Amino acid sequence: MHLAQKDAAQRTHAPTALKTDFLSVVLKVAERCNLACPYCYFFFGGDDSYMLHPPSIPDATLDRVIAFTQRAKADSGAKAVRIGLHGGEPLLLKKPRFREVCTKLRGALGDESSLTLAVQTNGVLIDPEWIAVFAECRVRVGVSIDGPEQIHNQNRITKRGKGTYAETRRGWQLLVDAAEAGTIPFPGLLCVVSAEHSGRAIFEHFVNDLGARGINFLLPDFTHDAPEATPEFVERCGDFMLDVCQAWFDSPVPSVRVRFIDEIVGPLVDDRLSARSQSRHDARGQMCISSNGEICPDDVMRGYAEHLRSTGQHVDTSTFHDLIETPAWSELARAQDTLAPACQACTWKNVCGGGLLQHRYSNENGFANPSLYCAPLKRMFGYVTSRLIASGYPLADIERRMSGTPDRTRTS
Repeated sequence: MHLAQKDAAQRTHAPTALKTDFLSVVLKVAERCNLACPYCYFFFGGDDSYMLHPPSIPDATLDRVIAFTQRAKADSGAKAVRIGLHGGEPLLLKKPRFREVCTKLRGALGDESSLTLAVQTNGVLIDPEWIAVFAECRVRVGVSIDGPEQIHNQNRITKRGKGTYAETRRGWQLLVDAAEAGTIPFPGLLCVVSAEHSGRAIFEHFVNDLGARGINFLLPDFTHDAPEATPEFVERCGDFMLDVCQAWFDSPVPSVRVRFIDEIVGPLVDDRLSARSQSRHDARGQMCISSNGEICPDDVMRGYAEHLRSTGQHVDTSTFHDLIETPAWSELARAQDTLAPACQACTWKNVCGGGLLQHRYSNENGFANPSLYCAPLKRMFGYVTSRLIASGYPLADIERRMSGTPDRTRTS
């Protein structure tokens, strides 16, 4: 029996939590791209369903997405919604159409207090007119860059194999200039970990040469079944991330934030974040909506298993209740709530939360595995903890948070 079928047969009740404070929607406004990055999970991850979808989201589908999201917000009790405008490359939408999409979303779902609009782009198409659109529509912008020119151009290439660093850096600089002028919020920078290169060198390029203030590094989205994820590869990815940690602690620029480091430090120094560490992987309020209105969980999982992308859910016919009762969402919810046995006894459980779900997956065990990157993560946690203690954070408080023991001196 297939894992998903077995899971559905054994399920006797809906997921344990119906309510969520926050909805996160990845909206595929464009399902084509101007680049051909070989590691792209969307186009080269084994899922070709995008070929059957409209290249850009039709107006009628957008209206139905809005109606679905309004219902989902009410049904879930969510106080806020984040919509990430994704692709492909979302800036393949013409500027008037992009503005129209944002205007409709804002008009129906609220201002910044209840709706965050964000776009993740390769930056190649950004020009002054795009800056004006981002400012008008109050859209936060993230740019994907892999490092200095020689590194970036290895994978972030056009369909003719040409590197795109110069174009991406030009777009990035336009965003930085606009942010420094107060026109838009400061852009974020997203980088995929490269096992062949130095994390320190790439971090320092981002900070010193590009002037980045907010960065995140993503471990390659491999499962336990990926042939590329050899022990040597995993170890080198860990070396990269540890390099970044060391560079961040040594950096003379204190205002730079690195998201994955924040996610380690927070549970170690803050009781509230320690208590919520596992729930940060909550899949209940996360969904990806394709340009044809189909709904699946977080889109990085699309290529892993058929039942995680072909859920049968659609904005025309589904409700939030329908989603969380499907085998796909039920499986993800239980994976979040029930860690692998090795994780349940782990010292770092309240820091790690079990790791990202996509890194826990295997065809044999589903999500009932430790993270593929478990050993490197532990190395990072140990290093960050040692630096915090050296900086003066009390060891006893850190150990208490790691054990999940509440602070008895606090009053409600």
